[in-house]
Amino acid sequence: MRFCYLLGVPLLLCPLFSIATTLDLPRQPGDLWLQLDTLPVRVSNRAAHTDTIHFSSLAALTEHALRERSESRAAWLGIQAEAARLDAASAANWPTLTGQFNFTRNRSLSSSGASVPTLHRYGPSLGLTYVIYDFGARAAGIDAQRYQLIATLLSGNRVLQDIISETEAAYFSVLAARAQGQASREQETSLQTSLDAVNARLQGGLASRADQLRARATLVETTLARQASERDLAKAEAALKQAAGISQTRTLALDWDAAAPAKLDASTLLADLLDEAVKQRPDLQALQASAARARAEAERARAARWPSVSLSATTGRTFFLEDERTPSSTYSIGVNVSVPIFDGGRLAATARAAARDAERLQADTDSQQAQVERAVAEAYYDVRHAQTRRDGITVQFDSASESAQAAEARYTAGVGSLLEWLTAQADLARARQAVAQADVDWLSAFSRLNHALGRLPVPTLTPSSP
Repeated sequence: MRFCYLLGVPLLLCPLFSIATTLDLPRQPGDLWLQLDTLPVRVSNRAAHTDTIHFSSLAALTEHALRERSESRAAWLGIQAEAARLDAASAANWPTLTGQFNFTRNRSLSSSGASVPTLHRYGPSLGLTYVIYDFGARAAGIDAQRYQLIATLLSGNRVLQDIISETEAAYFSVLAARAQGQASREQETSLQTSLDAVNARLQGGLASRADQLRARATLVETTLARQASERDLAKAEAALKQAAGISQTRTLALDWDAAAPAKLDASTLLADLLDEAVKQRPDLQALQASAARARAEAERARAARWPSVSLSATTGRTFFLEDERTPSSTYSIGVNVSVPIFDGGRLAATARAAARDAERLQADTDSQQAQVERAVAEAYYDVRHAQTRRDGITVQFDSASESAQAAEARYTAGVGSLLEWLTAQADLARARQAVAQADVDWLSAFSRLNHALGRLPVPTLTPSSP
């Protein structure tokens, strides 16, 4: 009866468990699954901040990104995991010591029918095993894990460089949006002045109603462009916050005016930059380390096909619960030779696969090197073009500014048309935007070149305000 009761309790609880874990599936195509309360609730370890965060330099901003980005944390955790695996592999160089405690109850069967006493034995024991020689299998395994750790370290370096590059690119986008907004505001101010002048001339009978409407329409168009630039600035700042690991609820304050980077020396050869990239790019070096790991794995598989010599020793002490029994001690020591005779070709196939992996990784290294060289070449040409364009844009802005002043003077004197003045102002606005974009393109080109070369970031320039 008691057994039936114990068996019935789980049977009664089974429906409760099934109800708790039931998921309602969509009844027909097109229905949404809304049973979201079944998902585990993720507890965020970050409190919402609404304060203002200040940075005094681009280096401080990128430093914050390196500390706060989840990609950086994931790379660091991966390094720690590989370091732990290297410690585990290195433990093979040490002997293994195992302790046990046994308790047995033993009673032998008697064939004569005589009474046999029951014995109760207990006691501790120690066992030691140590591989004396294995033809380099342990050393190869440790080397393989060491190269794996090196590859992870180098990959982590590239992750950090990617974070720096993303932060710089987002920062330059903010600078471009700010400069575009400033140019739009200056253009709006100039057009408001033009509209005021047209209104004054209209009251004096020196301008037509069409001139007033044209000036007003141009002003409204510029106002809409200025509002769009403010939206673009807000989006650029949101992207910068994401790149720097900053909460979107916080206000970002960039409190610095950095110096311009040094111009690319005309004597700098592309071949020198390519050599620098091959030596410095962490992703290339990581592939080389992975190839070395595969070669070490192949060496370990080949060494495992040879005999191994190991030392084994045991000792123990046995006690009895029966008082008439005397405790006893045992020990043993010996050398074992393990010879792999047949494994179906497993070790040979493992060595062959590892060797092919090493060759594949070397081919991947060559392919990645070609991509790196292309990225360096493109960034190199972008920098040279950005420098030349930045110098030419300055001449364009000076000409547009002088032309706008002359057109304003001609219109005020009554010898020029409103269309001429508005056209000159539009040319000046485009020149302002071109100057701002040229500055950002120059900074971005330098950033891309440094990223392609695997360099650390350099001081940057705030785009000039014409």
